[in-house]
Amino acid sequence: MLFRNLNASNNSATSWEDLAFGAPTIIGFSELCRQQLASPLSAPAAEIDLNQELSIEAKTILAAAANRGTIDIRANKDSFNSAERFLAVCVESELEKRLLFLQKENPEQTVKFLEGFRQLCQHGLVLHHLQRDFSLSASGFEFAKSLNAADYASSLKFACEIDH
Repeated sequence: MLFRNLNASNNSATSWEDLAFGAPTIIGFSELCRQQLASPLSAPAAEIDLNQELSIEAKTILAAAANRGTIDIRANKDSFNSAERFLAVCVESELEKRLLFLQKENPEQTVKFLEGFRQLCQHGLVLHHLQRDFSLSASGFEFAKSLNAADYASSLKFACEIDH
């Protein structure tokens, strides 16, 4: 369960149930999105070269999301393997085609994709909608469509296609 009031400081301990669904991290992502929505980049900050600023993982997420723009953060809290329980970025690359950026054999790379998603939130390229649901922002779509998807083909191989 996610907190209802994201604007207030909540100094109380997060519940065990909230931790089971990654709520603190998802709330952090949503707060980064909210900050960018409330305070768009100033002129000097808007001149940041996103090609230099964003990691390969962040740009790979953008390339994967360029068509649909739908992104969510997922976890499999019931998996036996601890790396499979990590939060991971999931992109709906086409209608009914989802790519999950998680491999139990490579937890470091899974975390790098989560960090790439954080960068997208921080730069206003993603909007938060409900709970774990995010999408590209208008500027996120624009930047994603400017990327050459072929440049990210090798890093896209990290993702596995999932049903739901």
